[in-house]
Amino acid sequence: MTAPTTPAGSAPAIAEPGGKVVEVVDGPEGPEVRLSRRDAGAPHLRAPLRGLLTASTGRPWRVAPAEPGTVHLREGGDTVAVTARAGVLTADLELAFGPDGLLTLTTTWRNDSEAEITDVAAGLLLPLPTADAHVTMPGVLYNGNPSSDPHRRVPRIERGGGFVCEEDRLPIPAVNAAWDGRYVSLFAHPEPARSERDGTVAYGSLGVIRSADLTVTAMSGVIMFDGRPDVCYVSKAEVADRPIGYRDLAPGETISTRHTLDWGEVEPRGLGFRKLIHTSLYQDEPARPLQARDIVRLKAGAMDARWTGDGYLAYDGARHGRPRSYLYGWTGQCMKLARCDALLGRVERARRAAGFYVEGSATPVRGLRHGRYLVDDARWEMFRRDGREFVSSRAHGETIADLAGLAVQFRDAGLEVPPEWEEAVADAAALFWHTRLPEGVVPLGWTPTGVPVSSMVSAAGIACVQAMLGAYRLSGERVWLLRAEEVLSRYHRLYAATFERPFAHATLDASGEDKEAGMYFFLAAYEMYRLTGRELYARWAEVAADWLLTFVYVWSPEFDRGSTFERRGFKACGWPAVSVQNHHLDVFFPTSELREFGLTTGRPWYAERAEAILHATGQGICREPGDWGFEVPGEQGEGFFQTNWQRKGEANTWNPSWVIALPLYHALRIGGS
Repeated sequence: MTAPTTPAGSAPAIAEPGGKVVEVVDGPEGPEVRLSRRDAGAPHLRAPLRGLLTASTGRPWRVAPAEPGTVHLREGGDTVAVTARAGVLTADLELAFGPDGLLTLTTTWRNDSEAEITDVAAGLLLPLPTADAHVTMPGVLYNGNPSSDPHRRVPRIERGGGFVCEEDRLPIPAVNAAWDGRYVSLFAHPEPARSERDGTVAYGSLGVIRSADLTVTAMSGVIMFDGRPDVCYVSKAEVADRPIGYRDLAPGETISTRHTLDWGEVEPRGLGFRKLIHTSLYQDEPARPLQARDIVRLKAGAMDARWTGDGYLAYDGARHGRPRSYLYGWTGQCMKLARCDALLGRVERARRAAGFYVEGSATPVRGLRHGRYLVDDARWEMFRRDGREFVSSRAHGETIADLAGLAVQFRDAGLEVPPEWEEAVADAAALFWHTRLPEGVVPLGWTPTGVPVSSMVSAAGIACVQAMLGAYRLSGERVWLLRAEEVLSRYHRLYAATFERPFAHATLDASGEDKEAGMYFFLAAYEMYRLTGRELYARWAEVAADWLLTFVYVWSPEFDRGSTFERRGFKACGWPAVSVQNHHLDVFFPTSELREFGLTTGRPWYAERAEAILHATGQGICREPGDWGFEVPGEQGEGFFQTNWQRKGEANTWNPSWVIALPLYHALRIGGS
């Protein structure tokens, strides 16, 4: 290491008023960067200079540590500058604190040769002192995705060597790693690289590589899946060879990147994701194409087009090859649509929709109900799992919760509530309680005979807690409140207390960690707070809201020239992603409840985020025949593809009725009536 331009016997070091310190010292394996805090007895993280930077040429890319050169303080003493070399590539790395107390890392790679260098892959490496860190990559990786089906391909780091993905795949372009009461967060500042030849856009990449220990990685755009370079996760449980992110450098040409590093204490380690949520780095504004009242007008029109006299068609006719049907819960949300009709003052239609379900959906098992009605066959049926009939606890729980909510809406408006509705809610709540698994939670679902379909512990049944609270609100019987508290507490211990096993298994088509599983914990915890006033439940709801917000984009990637998103100026900022299996955007989110939570608990930041989400997801709504591929105004696709997953820069026209129900419900509650 070249002697630093600092007083003899000292090491290049910088600090910020909050107590973070960066210094370069001689370590057991040569010079190293040490990250620490003044109030801590030992360094927070030690990163040898050899291996802090990496660059390779040729395909496939590989980790090739750059050799360190000089280390010194820039004039003014507030920036540590490090040089390195990898073959004919030289690197300058500058480390400086910003006014927010976060460390900025600016890296510039230069081709110092007289010839072009092709297929360059360069980046930054942060080796962790452990192989057992809790890693969060927003939207795609949560502690290794421990609940995901081991037979399905999803991002993992526990096996196979690592996962590195495009920045535009990440709602928050960052990685958080937490271990032994401490954390580091590495944030990217994405800069689009647009090809002059074909107008395609590429971004840098982030991830984690596993060898003996874990290494947080920020690369110039190359990717990795299960330790295999140049492999991309392209669709549901599917990968493909896709050598992206390589750069060709002419003589003297450079690659520059900027990242932000934060570190500190966190306990338990599973809450490290909260450090990502509450670090304000990105200034993108979400789109606001429609006001809430416009969303209501358009979505109500689409709902009207689905009404057939007894319910709402789950799909737009038979255009997707599916029979005409009413679907309750999950992708159908017939009961949520009935609540929307009631909010619009269409009381008799809401009464008919709910009455049709209560009158016809019962099975021989008390409290167990069918989830689908085939309109042209005049026949009720259950969902299917592995070729067998079953009743989903997620779908059944949210349907009963909405039935209870509709009954409360009627009662609060001074309208008669049919006793059959209250009986249906009570019977279902009793089923949920009496069929709990030994762990005290509701099963994934039930067979037609009413026994749990699986002994697997999952978060799918959290919606059933809301149904129990609905039984309490309708009957006033305190036993239902106590039972709901007991079951919610079990879910909290299993999931939200430590997040060692994050929320999973709510979506019926994705077997793993997903936004919707956390959504129902947030809703149940917030409802519990509203009913009891206990701040404990507000804190539970807040933590769950933070986890949900890791799925929400805080920035807007650019898109390839000629794509629908590029032509229409689509902005991802404010849109929620779906799950670790399905890497696209959709509108399923507890938007109005999040806003209400923020306003009623004195946490206005959450209300602001909710309003941004409502307006952002107004993009893609058909305003006139032919718009976004639909003929009925108010229709909207279920999937918007913001990254290299299926059709980047495009939206689909798959439009199950929940894409009407959720935006309409939230717009009505936020103020669009």
